[in-house]
Amino acid sequence: MFNFSSKTVVDKTFKINELFKQMSASKEVKTDASLVTSIVLKNVLSPTTLNCESDKSVKEIYVFEITMKERYVPELFIKELDKVIKLHTLFCVRHEDYELSMISYKLGTHKGKYWQTNWENDDNYNVPPASTIPEMYKFILSKFLAYPPFDSETVDEYVKRHNQLAKLDFQIGKTESAIAHESQSKKRFEYNARLKEYKAEKEKLLKGAII
Repeated sequence: MFNFSSKTVVDKTFKINELFKQMSASKEVKTDASLVTSIVLKNVLSPTTLNCESDKSVKEIYVFEITMKERYVPELFIKELDKVIKLHTLFCVRHEDYELSMISYKLGTHKGKYWQTNWENDDNYNVPPASTIPEMYKFILSKFLAYPPFDSETVDEYVKRHNQLAKLDFQIGKTESAIAHESQSKKRFEYNARLKEYKAEKEKLLKGAII
């Protein structure tokens, strides 16, 4: 999915039983990983490999490639493995010519939430040069999230703003549905007023404000 600089390539293969030990993997996790054929640390995106700066929030980014016997995503295994990796991590799951990517932002209230792409066989992103590791991470996240980032916002601000937009989209959709099915004029008036507020909040967020 992502075409990173050749300078970031590591290609370090891990034995799954060794990872199980590091993870203190449960029976359920081992079962979930039964279709895994290989686990490779493909890339390390760091100040050294990319010749750019990092910060406390995003020091390095690990890119793992997990090859499967079938088109199956071992989500439980990936989440448990991700817990023992302290740095930000991108997981690329492969089966034959298809690939799916999975990522989680590991800071603050966003910790534990995962985003993933659909299975794809032709979408590859040439990653542009970045002046910082957080900027690189923001670019990667933008391929998972529905709304693009602003150059001026931090990764944390971007994730927070995106989650607010996602919540508003849900509220807008729910309110529009309520209006469509409401017959009482008073209720429709209340719903329309609420909808107007939601849309105004969304417009502010799309311009870069954090509510």
